Amino acid sequence: MRVKDLIISEINKKGKIDISEFINLSQYGDSGYYIKQNPIGLNNDFITAPEVSQMFGEIVGLFILNYWQNKIGTSYNLIELGPGRGSLISDILRVGNINKKYIDSINLTLIEKNEKLINLQKKSLKDIGFDKVTWQEEFKIQKKNIPSIIYSNEFFDCFSVRQFYKKKKWIEKFIKYNSANNLFNFTEDEVNDKKILKKLEQFDKIKVAELSSSRKNYFDKVCKFIKRNKGIFLTIDYGYKKPPNYLTLQTIYNHKKTHLFENIGNQDITAHVNFNELINVAKNNELKLEIYCSQKDFLMSCGIEQRKEKLKINKNQKDIETLNLEVDRLTNKSKMGEIFKVLVVSCL
Repeated sequence: MRVKDLIISEINKKGKIDISEFINLSQYGDSGYYIKQNPIGLNNDFITAPEVSQMFGEIVGLFILNYWQNKIGTSYNLIELGPGRGSLISDILRVGNINKKYIDSINLTLIEKNEKLINLQKKSLKDIGFDKVTWQEEFKIQKKNIPSIIYSNEFFDCFSVRQFYKKKKWIEKFIKYNSANNLFNFTEDEVNDKKILKKLEQFDKIKVAELSSSRKNYFDKVCKFIKRNKGIFLTIDYGYKKPPNYLTLQTIYNHKKTHLFENIGNQDITAHVNFNELINVAKNNELKLEIYCSQKDFLMSCGIEQRKEKLKINKNQKDIETLNLEVDRLTNKSKMGEIFKVLVVSCL
C-alpha cells in the first residue's frame, strides 16, 4: 500500500491522527521514506556533516580513538546509530588505522533499516578494507559485557513529535483527511491527559511544545546499555537546551523546505532535539555528562583548524579554498556551527 493510502486508511479508522503518527507512517512504514529512499547527498534531499568534509569524521574519529586509548584499551563495541551512506564510519576507521590494536579490538555494529543505505555502507567499508561488521535493524547488540563506544550524527532529529500550543489551555494539533477534495488538513483538540499536561508545564511561558516519547525512550535504552556495560555515548544533532518559542518541525525535499502534506513518503521530516531532556535521561541513568556544547566549540577544541592547515600542505589554491569553505560550513555560527550540538555521556 502506498504511504499516502496507508495514512488515509488510518485516519478513516480513527477520524484523525496526531502528527507523530503521521510522521511514523510517512517515514517508517514498509514503504516509508527512511526505509526505501536514499535521502543523503547532493543529488538527494540533504547533506550531513560527514558529507560536507572528511575533517568532520576525522575529528570524531580522533575523539573516539583518544577515549579508547585512555579509558578502554581492550575489545569493545563500536556502534553507530543511523550510519547514512557510511561516510562517518569510514573516516573514523581510516583515522583509527594509526593504532592497529584499536582497529583489531573493534566489534562494529551499524544500526540501519534502509537496504539502499546498507549497500552504500558496505561499499564504503569495502573501499577501506574493513569487513568485520554486523548490521542490526534495531538496537540489539549481540556482544555484551564489554565496553561500548556508541555515536550518532543527525539521528535523533528524525524521531516523530507531537505538537502543542497554548491559548488559555493546551491544545494538540491533529490531522484529518477530506475525501471530497482529496486534501489533508490540520485540526485541534484540547489536552486533558494529566501526564501530558505535566510534561507541558515546562513550556508554559513559551506556549508551544514538541514532545517525542519515541526519542526519549530510544535514548533511555542506549543509556541503560551504557550503564550496564560501561562506555560512552556521543551524539551530534541540531537542537536546543532552552526550548525555542516556535515549533521546529520541518520538511525537506531536494534541499528545499516544503509542506508536511507534500511529497508524502518521499521527503525528509525532522524536528529539533530537546537536549535538556536527553541530559536528564542520562542523569536518571546515573551517567556522567562529559560534554554539552555547540558543534563549533567541539570541532575547534578537537583541532579542526590544525587539521585543515595540515591538509593544505602542497594543495593548489582551489583545494585550499574548498578546505576553508568546508570548515566554515561546519563551524560558522550562522551555518552548522551553533544550531548543531554535541552531547557526550559516559559510564566509566
